[in-house]
Amino acid sequence: MTELALSEAVPLAHALVDRIADERGVRVLFIKGPTAVEQGLRPPRTSLDVDALVDPARRHLLAERLVELEWVDEHPYTSPTVLPMHSLTHRHPSWPCELDLHDRFPGFFAEPQSVFERLWEGRVSATVAAYRIPCPEPAGQALILALHALRDPRDVEKGHELADLVERISVAATEASLRHLAELAHDLGAADTAAPFLERVGAPEVGRGTTKAEDLRAWRLRTSPSNTTAVSWIHELRQLPWHRRPGYLWYAAMLTEVELRLAEPALPPGRRAVLGARWRRLRRGMRAVPAAVRSVRTADRRPSA
Repeated sequence: MTELALSEAVPLAHALVDRIADERGVRVLFIKGPTAVEQGLRPPRTSLDVDALVDPARRHLLAERLVELEWVDEHPYTSPTVLPMHSLTHRHPSWPCELDLHDRFPGFFAEPQSVFERLWEGRVSATVAAYRIPCPEPAGQALILALHALRDPRDVEKGHELADLVERISVAATEASLRHLAELAHDLGAADTAAPFLERVGAPEVGRGTTKAEDLRAWRLRTSPSNTTAVSWIHELRQLPWHRRPGYLWYAAMLTEVELRLAEPALPPGRRAVLGARWRRLRRGMRAVPAAVRSVRTADRRPSA
């Protein structure tokens, strides 16, 4: 098989996922990437993967079919966690891109099925690889792009992306379009998480201050400037009953050999390499703990809205 270039693989993989989803009766909405480019919400560039928001009730059917076609779910953390994973990443040995199947998107705090139905209701289509595929309406796509950028507040590149998005929305904005944007954010549970973006484009304050305190806290932890993985582990640990905490800590520190090798694909064979990976993981974790604990405590002290 001729090796695919990334610029070729990503558009073709969009069409592939849409075709497989249609065969299995699974609704998908393609987000970010080339669909956002066609909608004029981001400049043209080669994407690294395919992002799809999938009907939460039927995502497993799409994932199962992809596995049958040798698209393997390679997320390293296979043990159950307190916080739900928002996406499954699938890779194929013959394709240079990944497939990220989302059943929710970070920053939307309405119930995931409700979020999908609301975005599906207003869906439009875009042409990718000469193939029409479904995607959110521009307002929904803009909120997804904004939340994606806001998740990394200290990332300079994400800051540039947000500024570019604000400019693109502002140029064509009308009073009606901005109200629709604000109302959609409220419907999706993002009136507060997307507030920095909504304020910058001049959208009205619809539903501001309605997000649950625990959801805002979870968002603050996700956007913490410290080690986000360590913050997540500590946040989950605090939600577990005492009798489950020792086992959870052991898992967090060690992982299984399969998970370690998925996390470090270049890890040499043999038990010594696995032990070395575990030791490096333990050291990284210990170094990250103090800052992560401070982030969790700061989130506890900050006001709810």
